[in-house]
Parts: sequence; C-alpha cells; structure tokens
Amino acid sequence: MIHDAASAKATVMFLAVEVKPDDSKAPGINALKDLVNGLAAYAVIAAVAAVLLGGIAWALGERMGLERASTVGKSGVIAGFGLAFLVGAAAAFVNFFLATGATATAPAPNLSDHRPPAVELTVAVDPGVVHDPASTLF
Repeated sequence: MIHDAASAKATVMFLAVEVKPDDSKAPGINALKDLVNGLAAYAVIAAVAAVLLGGIAWALGERMGLERASTVGKSGVIAGFGLAFLVGAAAAFVNFFLATGATATAPAPNLSDHRPPAVELTVAVDPGVVHDPASTLF
C-alpha cells in the first residue's frame, strides 16, 4: 500500500519535468560554442593529416614491399576518413536524437497493475503477555 502511493507520487513528479534547450538561458554559451567549433577545426586538420600520412605510408609500403607499413597506411587513411565523417555528421546525429527524444512520452501510470508484495508480515499480539521494557533493549 505504501509502495503504491510512493510510486504514484514519484510518477507524477517525473511527468511534470520538461527539458527544452534554450541558448538564451545559458551563460557563456557563445564561448562554449566557439570552443566546440575550435575542437572541430583541430579534428578536421587531424583527419587531413591522417589521410595524407596514411596515404604516404600505404604508397611507400606497397612500393617497397613492406606489408606492415602498407597495412598501417590503409588503417590511417580509413581512420582519417572516419574522423572527418564523424566531425561533419556529429551535429546532425545529436540533433536527430534530440528531436527523437523530445517526442518520447511516458505511459500513464496504472496503479491497478502493481503486483502485491511478495512477503507480508503478520504480527499476532497476545493481550495477556506483558513485556518488561528494559528486557527488550537487548
């Protein structure tokens, strides 16, 4: 009974919370945006460097017959392209999941579906037995 009342109260409290991102409410948001854009610029430069260095290692490894250098070069090229894709698509992915999450709704609580407690404690009181208050402490 107590569990049902507590979960109903908790459910009502969670349904009242709404999250709506608003740039005007966050102090320092422009500095944070500049920081993220700067990190993205560094990531793009790193992606270009990975593609160039990987391509060089791949070409030289193939030309000289060095299998290990060729394999590492291929991995570098693929990693550079993957990094460039992630930098370019990061905002689109985040916006997609933000919009998808904003449409999610919680079901209405149905208190009649709760299971009864697994264990119920029943205490039988014998009115003829008197307990000494000092003996119940130990």
